[in-house]
Amino acid sequence: MQKSWFRDCFHQVHMDFHIPEFPPEALDRLDVGAFVDQLQRAGVDLVALFAKCHFGNSYYQTRVGHIHRALKGDFLLEAAGECRRRGIRTLAYYSLCVDKHAYDENPDWRYRDETGQTYAGVFGSVCMNTPYKDELAMPQLEEIAAGYPVDGFFIDIPFPWGAKDYFCFCPSCRRRWKTEYGIEIDANLPAVERQRLNMRTAESWLLQIRELIDRRNPELLICSNIAGTAAVNRRIKELCDIGVWESQPRPGDYLGHSLATRLGRNDILDVQVMTVRFYEGWGDLSLKPEAQLTTECAAILGNGMRPCVGDQANLDGTLQEAVYDVLGTSFAFVSRYRPLLDRATTVPHTAVLLPTPDAELPFVAGAGARDPELNWKEMPAAWRGVHKMLVESHIHTDLFYSALETDLSRHPLIILPEPGSYSHKTLEQLRAYVAGGGKLLAVGESILQDGRAVLSDVFGIRYIEPLAFSTANFIPDERVKGETADLALQVRGQVFKVLADGAQPLARLVYPAGETQPPVKGFRHPCPPPARGASPFPFATLHTYGQGTAVYIAASIFAVYWRTNHHWLRQFVEAVIRFVDPEQPVQIDASGRIEANLMRCDDDLLLNLIHYSLGHQGGQNAIAGIERMEPVHEIRCRVRCNRVDAVVLEPENQELPFEHRDGLCTFVVPRIDHLAVVRLKGALRNSHSE
Repeated sequence: MQKSWFRDCFHQVHMDFHIPEFPPEALDRLDVGAFVDQLQRAGVDLVALFAKCHFGNSYYQTRVGHIHRALKGDFLLEAAGECRRRGIRTLAYYSLCVDKHAYDENPDWRYRDETGQTYAGVFGSVCMNTPYKDELAMPQLEEIAAGYPVDGFFIDIPFPWGAKDYFCFCPSCRRRWKTEYGIEIDANLPAVERQRLNMRTAESWLLQIRELIDRRNPELLICSNIAGTAAVNRRIKELCDIGVWESQPRPGDYLGHSLATRLGRNDILDVQVMTVRFYEGWGDLSLKPEAQLTTECAAILGNGMRPCVGDQANLDGTLQEAVYDVLGTSFAFVSRYRPLLDRATTVPHTAVLLPTPDAELPFVAGAGARDPELNWKEMPAAWRGVHKMLVESHIHTDLFYSALETDLSRHPLIILPEPGSYSHKTLEQLRAYVAGGGKLLAVGESILQDGRAVLSDVFGIRYIEPLAFSTANFIPDERVKGETADLALQVRGQVFKVLADGAQPLARLVYPAGETQPPVKGFRHPCPPPARGASPFPFATLHTYGQGTAVYIAASIFAVYWRTNHHWLRQFVEAVIRFVDPEQPVQIDASGRIEANLMRCDDDLLLNLIHYSLGHQGGQNAIAGIERMEPVHEIRCRVRCNRVDAVVLEPENQELPFEHRDGLCTFVVPRIDHLAVVRLKGALRNSHSE
């Protein structure tokens, strides 16, 4: 992937500018100079400037679209020019499949569901297979490409808004799919085919945008929302230069930035990881505390990406000064660490290989190709659970889409989460990987396809069936007991029966005393107690295959952990990982609120420690705030390396005492606020890691 200017932008703002026309104060104080002054005051180096909003209002002098009736002059032209003079990069924002004005004026352009119903809401959902694309969208994008001093396009809402799985049944779609594939679409069209056609729609309009850029202004980049996530396929990613992942925290989940960044840094395109200044969502005009916004920037930066913060202009076109006071402080924090992390790259070790069933399908595929979903904000629980579990265990981890990762050999340990939708090519790569000395850990249905286990010889097991009980227990072997309590440990979710066929057990499965069936039979709690004694089946197994090792945990343990947060599940998996892979590169004596990420820069290793100082959780829909940063002190760390010249806390340039023995460098970080970066100087010089 060729380096673009995007990677030089560390202070990014996505400026929402969805301004309806009915308020009397709409745009009445819009002043381009004052607008850009606020951006410059906060140190912004990349901003999205609106060309057309969800209401269908254009903020430039378009010849084919609807100009906001309160607009005086040409906002896009003037603001982009002023930003360029001040060294601020710009993306022209274009709302693609949401346009209320086009929806109202052109009924034939509307998205329709299988019953013929349209979707309006506040905005209006339109379809890119209708003449809307060629009569309005493409001509407007060409106007901008040919005549405006922007650096690229920000394409938002790339699929119909409000649509079930984003699939449209309008007459234009029916005609297209009949002509192109001979398909008569109806409500019975399988979900997998809907998603395949969705990807084809996006591919076709992206090809048109790429053609007009090549013809009009080859320097422009294409930035598309969702393209940085799992909701699109490889072909869509290859047609974009920048993908976007909106990862702002949700109730009970503060690791969204980490997950997005650990995936985005391994994608085939640049990824913009985006949080917002708002508490609850776009346009609520609330403002997070500085400590919270800085923590979110630290999470993105410390994991190897460039932070982007979403804002919303006032109805009158002005920006709120208080927002840019906070942004300025957070971006100043980012600036301190920018020289350290600008050229740093992740150190490969543990890789979570997220399944990609088909090159034509989006990467999020529900339970596999059987039931694909395009809801990237609700990724499979197993994906979120494995990430959360490993981060809290301080297991240095990268996340990859299986279709994008070709060199498995650079990872000493690979983990397969559910679902079981790995391609045949990937499965054969995994077989060769283990045979050649790699370590592989799989869970639950990650090895199940069409009711049968794949790679069963690699894992040394024979698959029988899913366990009929909704709850089960397990007893770990002493080698992998870790910090778990000395009792039968609960798994409140799906467990599977397997037989060892060459593998040795690492944990024993224990049945429940019975399935709760009120009012016929039941226990004090819906989760039944364990039966006496272990079952004949292993809960986890270890098998040598060729020169490598394969571990199977016969439960949907990552998904269960995401739903329950049961600490013993994390403790067990951590113990298993450290048993089969004792040369893990990082060990941190700290709680799971400290996230560790190991990077390299020239001959040095960089250990980034990110601190989440959360407040108490409120109601179910509340997001735990961070009003003050309460520092953590005296964090003992061990990093595996062959040598080290000095250990330095950056950017303070404070040398730390250290001990290097048996391939481990041990030191204590005196204090962590939002982020601590520790440089192990010379750790990679003349080492096998180079």
